[in-house]
Amino acid sequence: MYYMREILNISLPKEMAEGIRNLAKAEDFSVSELVRAAIRLYKTERLNRIAEGAMKEHREGKTIEIKSFKDLRKYR
Repeated sequence: MYYMREILNISLPKEMAEGIRNLAKAEDFSVSELVRAAIRLYKTERLNRIAEGAMKEHREGKTIEIKSFKDLRKYR
């Protein structure tokens, strides 16, 4: 499958840019692959934090149970 690509230029401190290049080389990634993997990991962790927050609210009784569309209409 072909994905359209867009080039982004970012500004990093010299030490950070060097660290990213070294890490990419050590992991046998290109810098682009490493950045994409880091973004995917960030998004996954963010979704996990959101889910954990929702589960906490549910445990604390701050949610409602909806069993039908009729119930859902009450809360619109």
